[in-house]
Amino acid sequence: MSGREGASARLRKTFHYPADDDSDSQPDAIDEQEQESLIRRLSEENTSRNATFRLALLPVPILTIIPYLLRGTLSSRTLLALTSLLATFYLVYSQPPENTGFPLLDRLVQPARSRSEAALRAQRQKAAPFLPAEDSPLAQYLPYLNLLLCAFVMLAGWAAGSTDAHYGWIGLGNLPALIYAIVVGAKMIMGSVDPEGELGGLKYDYKGA
Repeated sequence: MSGREGASARLRKTFHYPADDDSDSQPDAIDEQEQESLIRRLSEENTSRNATFRLALLPVPILTIIPYLLRGTLSSRTLLALTSLLATFYLVYSQPPENTGFPLLDRLVQPARSRSEAALRAQRQKAAPFLPAEDSPLAQYLPYLNLLLCAFVMLAGWAAGSTDAHYGWIGLGNLPALIYAIVVGAKMIMGSVDPEGELGGLKYDYKGA
């Protein structure tokens, strides 16, 4: 994220209000229309990157199912783990890329997000066209249910001790929690970048000659 932070710092420097004594030394000052165009372009680029990152995350929960299928037996704990991974896949598919499903986390990393609820519904519809644009009870509560599933499978894996199967050095009981943590962490990172919200307040009125 250091590259994004550096770019954001450079943009803030460009958007500072030119003082009277250095107005002649800043030929690169841009007017309001150019500022709006730049912010819109940066916002579109950020949205495109988030959509690409979301597509990269989509197959991760599905691929993680393979180690469980290779065991050949489906215990109740395995079925719970598979349910958690499928729930994680559904959440990645159905949610906007930068939404974790946990309002507290979303408010923590998106304090200045400027998009309206209508815009968020439109983005959700674009990301998952086969699902309703409004949040259903399932969409609201599934993140918490999945969190409980991850915790239960992890505790069951710890209780199994040395008898629990492993995929490399990771116990299969830990995989659902690990994958969900990666997904939520990635969404928090995507949600923390909002060019429109960060730069919108830094615009200045163009000073004519």
